[in-house]
Amino acid sequence: MSKYLITNFIAFILFTVLSSCTTTPQADLIVTNAKIYTVDEANPMAEAIAVRDGKIVALGTSAEIEKLKGDQTEIIDAEGKLVLPGFVDSHTHAFWGGQRLTEINLNGSETIEELQSKLSNWIKEKQIPPATPIWGVGPFPSAELFGGVGWPTKEILDEVSPENPVVLSRGGGHAYWLNSLALRQSGIIKGTPQREGGEIVFDEKTGEPTGILKETAQDIATDAIPHPIDMEAIFEMAQQHANALGLTSITIMPLTTGQDGLSALQKMKAKDKLTIRTYLGHAPIQLDSLIAAGAKTSDGDDMIQTGPIKIFMDGSLGALSAFMYEPFADNPGNSGIGRYEKGDLNALVQKAHDNNFQVAIHGIGDKAVTWALDAIEEAQKNSGNKNLRHRIEHNTVNILPDTKRFGELGVVASMQPHITGNQEYRERRLGKERGHRVDMWKTLLENNAMLAWSTDWPVSSLNPIDIIYDIVTRYEEQRLPMEDAIKYYTYGSSYASHSEKTKGTLEIGKLGDMVILSQDLLTVPVEDIKKTEVLYTIVGGKVVYKK
Repeated sequence: MSKYLITNFIAFILFTVLSSCTTTPQADLIVTNAKIYTVDEANPMAEAIAVRDGKIVALGTSAEIEKLKGDQTEIIDAEGKLVLPGFVDSHTHAFWGGQRLTEINLNGSETIEELQSKLSNWIKEKQIPPATPIWGVGPFPSAELFGGVGWPTKEILDEVSPENPVVLSRGGGHAYWLNSLALRQSGIIKGTPQREGGEIVFDEKTGEPTGILKETAQDIATDAIPHPIDMEAIFEMAQQHANALGLTSITIMPLTTGQDGLSALQKMKAKDKLTIRTYLGHAPIQLDSLIAAGAKTSDGDDMIQTGPIKIFMDGSLGALSAFMYEPFADNPGNSGIGRYEKGDLNALVQKAHDNNFQVAIHGIGDKAVTWALDAIEEAQKNSGNKNLRHRIEHNTVNILPDTKRFGELGVVASMQPHITGNQEYRERRLGKERGHRVDMWKTLLENNAMLAWSTDWPVSSLNPIDIIYDIVTRYEEQRLPMEDAIKYYTYGSSYASHSEKTKGTLEIGKLGDMVILSQDLLTVPVEDIKKTEVLYTIVGGKVVYKK
């Protein structure tokens, strides 16, 4: 080969190498022709987006982004539809929700006869043998069905299920309704001692148990009556349901033990079956073992992270067990149930705080919220504010001074707009003045609090659209604009799980999690919001749901 040809050949090779080094790699996924609301204040709108290796690599016009198209690129033409960051639910009981999808649901029964018929038919259709436990959910308390303040009795279930132990949970999970066989198997009889932090309801005249167990008393039945659960199977059902509603991340609160949940999630991840990002809470009983293992909040990866220590301070408004400063308006003499003594709560929060665990304290009543804030404030004073982003879950009723403490202490208000009922219900249960101290989102924002939206599923619908509708239509003094409804369902809930740097907004370098909706929530009339459907849910640039 001549010197001239050799020189030209070397030049050609160098040009080829240099060209390949400067060529922009193709995207794995491109969404084009869209209205992209990024929730990033610096760059709020775009027309197209590209994802490679699970992360966002470009935002811009369709013409700009289409330059990243390659032979293997998946292209989604959004046809002008709204694209948002994937919804992030800051409070679910996803294993319980998946379990609920397999159980009998008697909610919606309009008469006792209808309820009994549903239960009887369930036993026949499922061919449930005698002595096999039946678990499910029921509509109680309900004054319309059962009179008075609405608590049913074991006899209603006995009439149609005398041979099967029946345990029905109230929707919020703060009370059980048992039939006589379930009571016997639980060892609950006349004179059974009460559980601290709970109540076995006894008939005032006969002293016999009525079938209702509240708060910690539920554990008696849970421990005694078999309820086998395939954790992987129920979570797979839960995540399919969640993905179909536009959810790309969830916080899982531990109605199942955290370690059992963690094992199931890890197995699913190893099989490449995990399609939703998880932030897994643990129960206080697990705190010592977590500390011994050297764990802390935020350990993990983009799919499975260690979440908070979930602490139940009180019950619920519906079960008349929320811990209140004053009695319920419709149940005088009852101010609810505090599940911890103040000193015990403070000690638990201090221990978690000292060991770098975020706490998520269930506080529905105004007194429960105050005690929770007090415990967090004391822990921060004793050990410094470690920016753990402690959380109050639900934060349903506040005294006004407490609305300022969230921002001052850096406490996240993780709230569920869909579970507090309408204004008529709130005023009947709490009285007019206190009924307007429910779900004080706007007041909290005005006092520099961080909000995180969620559903408490299966307590209420898992659909973010239902929650967004409630946020923008709630009574005018606390109503928020659509932009805030979206922001705190993406960025706010990501912040609550220490992950706002990787998700919650659509920015270059963040995870490619997004949802494509059938309607433009930013412009659609309020009355049409609930007609909005999810067309695509995308996690890390992979389509996990398509309508």
